[in-house]
Order: sequence, then C-alpha cells, then structure tokens
Amino acid sequence: MRVRENKDKPGKVQLVFVKFYLYIMAETYTAAVMEFAINIDSSNAVDALEKNTQSYLKLIEDIKLKSPNVDLVIFPESSLMYYYYSNFNETAAILPESSGIILCNSTYESYMSFLKNFSCAAIRHQTIIVINFTEKGSDGRFYNTNVAFGTNGTIIAKYRKWNLFGEYAKSKPSTLDLPVIKMKNTTFGIMTCFDIQFGIPAFNLTKDLGVRNIIFPLNWISELPYLTAVQVQQMWGQELNVVLLASGASLPSSGAGGSGIYFGTQGAIQSNFLASRSTQVLIHEVPSETGFLNFTEPIKTLTEIDQKAKAMDTFYMLVDSSIKDHNSTILDTNNNSTTTMVCHGEEPNILCCNFQVTTKREVNQTDFNSYVYHLVVYNGVRTYSGVYNGGVETCGVIACLNASVKSCGQRFSNYSQVAWPLTFTNITVTGNFRKTENRIQFASTLLSSIMPLSVSEYSWSKSDIGEFIVRRLTLEKPQNRLLTFGIFGRDFQRDKDPFSNIPTGVSKTMNCSFYVLFISVFILFAII
Repeated sequence: MRVRENKDKPGKVQLVFVKFYLYIMAETYTAAVMEFAINIDSSNAVDALEKNTQSYLKLIEDIKLKSPNVDLVIFPESSLMYYYYSNFNETAAILPESSGIILCNSTYESYMSFLKNFSCAAIRHQTIIVINFTEKGSDGRFYNTNVAFGTNGTIIAKYRKWNLFGEYAKSKPSTLDLPVIKMKNTTFGIMTCFDIQFGIPAFNLTKDLGVRNIIFPLNWISELPYLTAVQVQQMWGQELNVVLLASGASLPSSGAGGSGIYFGTQGAIQSNFLASRSTQVLIHEVPSETGFLNFTEPIKTLTEIDQKAKAMDTFYMLVDSSIKDHNSTILDTNNNSTTTMVCHGEEPNILCCNFQVTTKREVNQTDFNSYVYHLVVYNGVRTYSGVYNGGVETCGVIACLNASVKSCGQRFSNYSQVAWPLTFTNITVTGNFRKTENRIQFASTLLSSIMPLSVSEYSWSKSDIGEFIVRRLTLEKPQNRLLTFGIFGRDFQRDKDPFSNIPTGVSKTMNCSFYVLFISVFILFAII
C-alpha cells in the first residue's frame, strides 16, 4: 500500500509497504526504516526533544497499526536531538550501567522520560526500537549514541560513534563498541552515518564478525559526484553483499536525506530521497541471508527520472573538493566511440583507468543547457571541509557544466532548462588497484534524479592479477540522464587527521554531524 506524500506539509507521514517478492526457504524479519523530517520549529532543545519523542511514538503506533508484524523500527541519526540545539546539558541522557534494567518500570529520576517512553513502546508493541541521541556518560562526557530497546524493554545494544568529525563537544569512546543484536536467527550490527565510508567499524562487523545485516541511522549530507546518500548506501551494500537498513534525517536545506533497504548485490529493495522536508517510512519483509530473495529492482522511466530531478532542484549538496585536482579528458561527442586511458598520481600510488565509451548524439536545443562529460581519474588525499583527510582512488565519467574540470559535480540550477542530447549506449571503466587490506572500491552511479542506476543496469566485476585488483564497471542499458558512472575507491592507510602529524590509517571514521553544524550557520534563514 502507498500513501501519497504531502510535500507541502513536513509533518505528513508517508508509509510505503512493499511485500511482493519471492522468498526461497529462508527465515525472514520485517523492518521499518525511514526518512524523518527534522524539527526546526522548536524554540529550544527541551521542547524539540519532547515534540520529537511524541512524533516518534506516534510513528511507531502508525507502523504497527498498518503492519503488525514489524519486528524492527530504526530512527535516523540526529533527528531526536538535532545539532542545531547545541546545549547538550539540557537533553543529554545517562544510561543504566546494567543491561538488565527495564527503564519503563524504573523510578530512578536520573533516567530521562524519553528513554522510559521508548522502553515502554518496545514492550507494548513487541518491537525492537533503535534511536540515536546524545548520551552523557558516567565520566561526564557526551557521546553520539545509538541504543536498541528489546521487546522486554531493556537496552539490548549500545553503540557510541567511534570516529567523531567536527562534533567538538562530544568524545570518542575509550573502547570501540561492536554490539550485535540477535533476532529470528539473524545477527545485526550497528553503524552511524559516515562509518559507511571507513574501515572501522564497518570491516570489524562485516569481515571480522561476519555480520550480514547492518542497522544504519544517518544524517547524511550528500556530496556530488560520488557520495550522495542513496548512491552510497547502494554501492556499499552491493560491494560487501550485506543487508543495509538505512534511516536518514530529512532536511534538504542542509543536504540531509536518503533512506532505504538494500539487499547486497541485488540492490535496493526499496529506497527514496525526499526532495522536501518530510517523513516517509519504508517497510519490507527481509530474508536473513542475502541470496534468498528473488527480485529485480524496478527501473525508472525517463518521465519518473525527470520529475524527481526537477523536484531536487533546490536540494542543497556539497561538491567533492578534490574535483579541481582530478586529471581529466573531455569526452569528444563528435565521435561515437572513444577508447582512452587517463592516469593520476605518482608511484607507488599511480592509478590508471581505461575508458571505452560509445554514444549517440541528437541535435541539441540551442537555448537549453547541456552537460559536458569528462573522463576523470584521481589518486590522492582529499580534504573534508579542512577537518579530515582521506585517501581516495576514483575514476569515472562525470557530468560537468563546461570544459573546466572545476565545474564537474555541479548541477544546472533549473532542471527544466536542461537538455539531454547524449545517450550512452555503452561505458566500460576499468581500473587497476593495488591489493591491500586497507583498500576497497565501489561501483558509483548517479542519474539526474540523484538516485543510482538499478544494479540490473550495470555489471560490476573483480579479478586478481598479482599485486593488483582489476575492477570493471560496465553499462548494460543505454542511459541519457547520467551524472556519474565510475569507481569510487578508498585507501584508509592514507587517512590523516590534519590536526595531528600521525596518520590514522583505518582507525578513523568520518562523521556527518559536522556538516550539519557547519552548514546550518549559513542556512539559518533559508531553512525549508
């Protein structure tokens, strides 16, 4: 069942239930993820927390009313306590030292009422509930924390965000939390926001512990051309072949949005990226193991892509600050076929990528804008707003405003005035990456709708050749609304905190919340 979203009223909730795929003899669970409209209308942090708590509880009731079998409800990062309200002393919560305490029944006044409310809700609805909030530890420090309430009302998992990025009032925990939740013969791990781009705790959960289902609250600030929200969620779930349950905060004026349920190499079961500040819930029955779901992700029509793209015109997005440093070759659209190699970097970190591109061009409407496509390669260290540096290895075909590589990753402001004369009938991007434990590569694709291609529209392969891993991304279905088609790679060994002389290797994880705090200064009077 679908309930049409009311984009003019942020408080209007859209519930989307999708239960039409074939399950092949597998244990299943039913999960609810969401985009949740951040409350920016409250006068203070206490008022915001109270209103958000009531909105959360009402949403849980609505979910259970429409889908009584829901086992797991996941709320986003920062939407219960938004970073716009920076007085943590008023709203930060302490947690029980013992895991057996049922907060719903507790008379201990130091436990804040919102925690008791969620404990009671988990019991009443017999549903695991995951929330994110600011925790005040017994040491007096503040932490960015996720907790999961079990069906008996106790806290069954707690994850303190390991690598903070710009959350200067919060602390990194002294030890890494790697909690797991077991339900219906399924094991779940928990990460938060930009953890998805780093080795810890992502590799600890998926590679070391073998966890195949990841709970992922986020407040993601999208960045073109490689790191928009749904684009990242799909490529990560695909590469690691895990179920990713992503719940994102919704605030387009700061770039926040994007949510979905992803089933490993089979792509998105359901995903969305709301163009307006809204709340939408996605509910789906999920097999506990990838490979036990037989489905093909629906392919959007050009009309659907254009409608979504137009709606995203005013959605704020960052642009990769390293774009200007990419080596670039402009795609010659006067030739229908292009084969070339582009390289960047110096030994031992030189990266060369081969491009094979076939196109078909129509006559452009002269009074309309159209994108210039660049074949780009970058192998180096990029900065994230000057507060964190990360090793990156990328190559791809990306849309640019003009012949300058500095214009790549930017969008024309009025989608109605954009023409698409170029159709890509085939693209193959091949890169040779050094084989180390600290590297990983992803298939990164993006349409004008700011949604990735369906995984059925491209192929993504990997082969070992000596000291190198060859990654190949091939377009399988012609496209003419393309913004990005390429390989996004990370080299954690080159990560570094710019305020320290010591490389951080794989021990640092980026955090989204800095961007929300940083950007909100500039958009205070432009909020939706």
